[in-house]
Amino acid sequence: MINLAGLIEGRGDRTGLYGEDGRSWTFAQIDRIAGGVAEDLREHGIGPGDRVACYLTNGPEIAFFLFGAWKLGAVPVTISSLYNADELAESVAKTEPLLLVEHGTLSFTREADVPAAAVDADTEACILFTGGTTTGRPKAVSVTHGGTRASLARLAKVSTGTEAELSAAPDAKPNLIALPLFHSGGQHSLLFAFHVGRAAVVWERFGVDRLAALMERFRFDNFFFLPTMVFDIVHAERDLPFAGVKSVLVAGQAISWPVRKAFEERYHVPILVNYGSTEAGHIAGWTGRDMKAGLWKPGSAGKVYPGVELEIRAGDGTALPVGQEGEVVVRSELTKGYVDDAAASAELVRDGWVHTGDTGYVDADGVLFLVGRSRDMIKCGGFQVWPEEIEDELRTHPLVRDVRVLGRPDERLGEIPVALVVREPDAAVPDAELAERITAFARDRLAHFKTPRRVEFVAALERSAAGKVSRTKETSA
Repeated sequence: MINLAGLIEGRGDRTGLYGEDGRSWTFAQIDRIAGGVAEDLREHGIGPGDRVACYLTNGPEIAFFLFGAWKLGAVPVTISSLYNADELAESVAKTEPLLLVEHGTLSFTREADVPAAAVDADTEACILFTGGTTTGRPKAVSVTHGGTRASLARLAKVSTGTEAELSAAPDAKPNLIALPLFHSGGQHSLLFAFHVGRAAVVWERFGVDRLAALMERFRFDNFFFLPTMVFDIVHAERDLPFAGVKSVLVAGQAISWPVRKAFEERYHVPILVNYGSTEAGHIAGWTGRDMKAGLWKPGSAGKVYPGVELEIRAGDGTALPVGQEGEVVVRSELTKGYVDDAAASAELVRDGWVHTGDTGYVDADGVLFLVGRSRDMIKCGGFQVWPEEIEDELRTHPLVRDVRVLGRPDERLGEIPVALVVREPDAAVPDAELAERITAFARDRLAHFKTPRRVEFVAALERSAAGKVSRTKETSA
C-alpha cells in the first residue's frame, strides 16, 4: 500500500516537507501529523474503504490529509479548491464520500503514532478527477494502491537507473511540487519525491515571481512543469535563476517546438518529456541519459518504459504492426475505472487494457509518437485534421503569442478548423489584417484542408484547474 512510514524508514529526522511560507516538517513529523489526521477522521466515523473528500487550498495540509486517510485504509477524494459551489456539489454527488474536509474540519497540528492499516494491492487508494472525456466534464478516476506503487517504481527505475527506493543522496535538493495535490501529477510528484528519498516543497499555485523566490531559496536541480508553465516562464520579462538546474520534465500536454526552443536557448537547460495519464500511469519518456546517448528523437513522446505493455490498435481492436497509426492501449493495474460512469469505465478498461484515447504509432526502436487525441480530431470534408499540427505551425508566426485550434460545425464540410489566437501587441497591424496574414501563413505551410477557415482573437486561452489549455470550452475575447 501507499505507506509513508515504509518510504521514510531511516530518514525520520530529515526535513521531508516545506511550505512556501517558511514552515517545514521532518519525515517523522509528517508521519505523526498524518497519525493525528487519522485519529480525527476515525472520530468522524471514517474507517477502511470509506471515501473522504478533501476541498482544501493547495498546501502541506493536503499531504497530511492524504497520508492520514491512507493510514486508516480510507480513500481520499481530492477535489480542486478552484471549483465553485456547483462543481463541488457535482464532485461530491459523483463520488459519495462520507465526509467532506474543508479548512477547520480537521486539526493539522495534532500528532499521534498510528500504524498503517494493511490493504490489498488492488484496493481503491484514491479518487482523482480528470477532464479526459468526450463531453469535457471531469470524470472521477479510481486508482489502486498496487498500481500507484508500481507506477512510481517504474518511473524511479527509469529516472534513477536503480530499482532501490530511497535512492537519492541524503543531501539531495528538494523537489518542487509544481502541480496541485488535487491533481494526479501533483500527487505523483509528491509520492515520487518521497519514494526516492527527497524532500518536497508545496506551494499554493504556480506563478513566475513565486517560482523565482523559491528557486533562490532552495536551489532546485530539476523541475516537473506543465507546458503552460514553461510558456509563462519563456514570456516573462525577468530572468529566473536556472543555474544548477539539470533538466526540466514536461508532461500533461505536448509542448510546442517554438516554446521548447525559446526556453532551452534562454536558459540552456534541456527539456525532457514524459507521457502518461491519470488512468494509465507513466508510459513513455526521455531521460537525461537518453539525451546524452543521442537517443532522443524530435517530435516523439518518448521511449516506451521497460515493463510497460503497450499496443497500437485499430478501430476493430486488432494490434497493429510497427509504424502504423492507431489508438494507444496499455495494460495497467493502476485504475479501477470511473466511479461515476459505468459505460465510460467499460470503454476505458477492457480486459485489463486501458484505452488512452490517444492516436499514435511506435517505431522500430520502441519510441512512441503521438498524432493527437481521438476526441480532438477535426473531420473536415472527409480529411482528418489534428489541432496540434496547426497550432505548432501558427506559433511560429511572429505576432502569435499562443493559439488553440478547435473544430466548429459546418454545413458543407462537417467541421472546419478555427484558430483562437492570443496575439502579440502591434498597433500597426489591426486584427482584420492580421487574421488574413495568419490564414495566408498557414496556407503556405499546411495542406488546404488544415488551414483555419477562421481566425478569432482572444485575450487569453481557457485553462483547466490544473493549468492545461482547455479544448472543451470556448474562450471569450
